[in-house]
Amino acid sequence: MDDYTISVVIAIKSKEKLKFPTIDVGGLKIGRCHPPRIMGILNLSPESPYKPSIYTNLEMAVERVNNMVEDGADIIDIGLSSANKKIKPLTELEELSRLELAIEIKDEIDDGTILSVETRYSKVAEKALKEGWKMVNDICGFSDPKMPVICDKYDAAVVKMAGSGDLNRPGDLGSVEEIYFELTHELTDKTIIDPAFGGWGKRKTLDLDIETFRQLERFCELSNPVLISINRKNFLRHAVGRSTEDSLSVSLAATAIAIDKGVSVIRTHDISETYDAAMVGYVVANGTLE
Repeated sequence: MDDYTISVVIAIKSKEKLKFPTIDVGGLKIGRCHPPRIMGILNLSPESPYKPSIYTNLEMAVERVNNMVEDGADIIDIGLSSANKKIKPLTELEELSRLELAIEIKDEIDDGTILSVETRYSKVAEKALKEGWKMVNDICGFSDPKMPVICDKYDAAVVKMAGSGDLNRPGDLGSVEEIYFELTHELTDKTIIDPAFGGWGKRKTLDLDIETFRQLERFCELSNPVLISINRKNFLRHAVGRSTEDSLSVSLAATAIAIDKGVSVIRTHDISETYDAAMVGYVVANGTLE
């Protein structure tokens, strides 16, 4: 392909991107016409199965946040409880109690750090937004009907993970069509959509995750930016017979592919490595670093 043809291809892709809106999160631009964004994970939940992500000590949590930002994280998503299907969900009051530690962490880190709160409850989201959070990661897909109302009220970005309508069963969907439907209605102006990769319930199989990943372009053609959380997920590691601890390489391969397909945000535990993989996908998709 000569230089002229490359220029034409880039121009066409740039034009196509104009139909995709940008979401502003505390000055950070998210969307297909911007570089991929990395969301780092900080779990305050001792019950979470991935132990390296858990930080319940204030000093260690602050250090972890600072390290993730240094490594290239654009957003830090603070999880208050585990969404693992084998673990009973925390109540709203229990999450509010854990939010107090999150607020202490916020007070100790740089004011410019963009924080997201992972929750299923609108009251928890509102408390965080009042304290200066810029983003909500709703793992139950607006099963709490007040969630989009609260996020609109505070002009906050919100991730809507495809949900089943049940606060106790996040992401438990049985087909790509169900996932697609859940991500095409009841959205705010600043909603980022998440196709809900992972074994959220009996209906959520590895084959469904694979098929959803194959159809990522379909989700990325919608008007809302797409976030995915695929870090060390079962459907990837099972493809190569790896344990969770040894599956970073497959996560990175999938990250580059996902960005090439049009994904805007990658949620991950492995910041610097994921950033590199995302940028490879971005350059391949755009033919340029700009």
